[in-house]
Amino acid sequence: MSRLPQIGSVFPNFHGTSSTGKWSIVCVSSNTNNDTCSNLLGHNDYFNKNDIEIVHFPARTSDTTLYIIDSNYILRAALHNDESSPLTVTHLVNIVDSLRSQHKPQSIRQQPVNPACPDIERIVGQYVLGNPSNVDPYLLDFVVYAFALIQPNLTLDVYSRRYLQQLADLRLIDPELQVILGIGGWGNDGFSDAALTPQSRYNFAREVKKWVDEYKLDGVDIDWEYPGSSAGGIKSRPQDRENFTLLLQALRDVLGPNAWISVAGIGDATYIKNVDIAGIAPIINYFNLMSYDYTAGATGAAGAKHQSNLFPSDMAFNNISTDLYIQNLIAAGMPSEKILLGVASYGRNGATITKTYDQIRQSYINKNGYTVRWDNVAKAPYIVDRNGNFVLSFDNNISIYFKGQYVIDNCLGGIFSWQANMDKANILANAMNLSINDPAELEDILKKEYLGE
Repeated sequence: MSRLPQIGSVFPNFHGTSSTGKWSIVCVSSNTNNDTCSNLLGHNDYFNKNDIEIVHFPARTSDTTLYIIDSNYILRAALHNDESSPLTVTHLVNIVDSLRSQHKPQSIRQQPVNPACPDIERIVGQYVLGNPSNVDPYLLDFVVYAFALIQPNLTLDVYSRRYLQQLADLRLIDPELQVILGIGGWGNDGFSDAALTPQSRYNFAREVKKWVDEYKLDGVDIDWEYPGSSAGGIKSRPQDRENFTLLLQALRDVLGPNAWISVAGIGDATYIKNVDIAGIAPIINYFNLMSYDYTAGATGAAGAKHQSNLFPSDMAFNNISTDLYIQNLIAAGMPSEKILLGVASYGRNGATITKTYDQIRQSYINKNGYTVRWDNVAKAPYIVDRNGNFVLSFDNNISIYFKGQYVIDNCLGGIFSWQANMDKANILANAMNLSINDPAELEDILKKEYLGE
């Protein structure tokens, strides 16, 4: 089989292999007996009943990879299977059903309407750090390339021009996808200097515009962590608060009124003290709330708390919650419709353990002696070991369902995740999409997966 395309491209050597109009699961492995592919083929009647075709592609590898292909031969997801604990037949059907439900133009989506804010068009997006091959533009309204870094001479450079171009090329698949250049990130310096004077601000804005124009991007996301703080090892100044607003205004002046400008930030009291929330609100399109990493840096018992809980509970770290941060931002002057709620595509135990969702799904979710528990007050899952000891906190499709409901009920602008490469099968990305566009469909998926209905 030739080199695989990225998600959203035509699957090679596949046209004419599957039945017309059917979705397919292509199982790629060696021809050994009793492997995952053989097991799936043994359930062919069940898959056919669900309008799914199983196809086996032999390969000289001990690994097994499952590729989900839609009826137009487009690769929609890739799942790397663990032979010692394979994906169940029911789980695979649920994944295909959830992806199939979103296989339609975004223009005909029927988002739930909140009478308090009937005109909001909620959006879903992802930050993308590294190879964007698994990014599915059908599930997203925007993607943020992570990251461009500010150089000592205040020019920009990126981790990979190739990956930035691949991300921009996704608009060939979905012309409505907005592709954003993210600048900064934790520990990335240069913002305080760039924002210091009128000359430095407009030079920086022109540098940003050069990159936006070269890659035909839709705008920029400013991830300054954080104005007025040197916690990340970066330079800070007392005047950062005022200069941050002026920097954003320079970007608006240079990029124009139609460009996307967003800010990635948090909602605690210190951040709000150091950022003029009411002042930046008219300038930006969205405030991307990093509503995760609440326990980052914590150790011991302090780390054994929720890292991305929606509401406070006994397991909340320092009584922090996403709801608290959002209410703080609104009270400080950020319109609710400009706030995007962040989802973690990974789990953590303070500063001790960090695992991607793919790693969690492969080794921790109700296997190897680990058990998933649910905090119904915080609306957050967590994992314990066989002795009941806390292992890590994470987001799953249940917590995302409740976060989507919160977005709708509180008139927020949408939802996003950090970051795409931690959810290569797009399970969480699909849940985010459904949570704000078709929560009833997500409810059906959850019932099938957890209640067997």
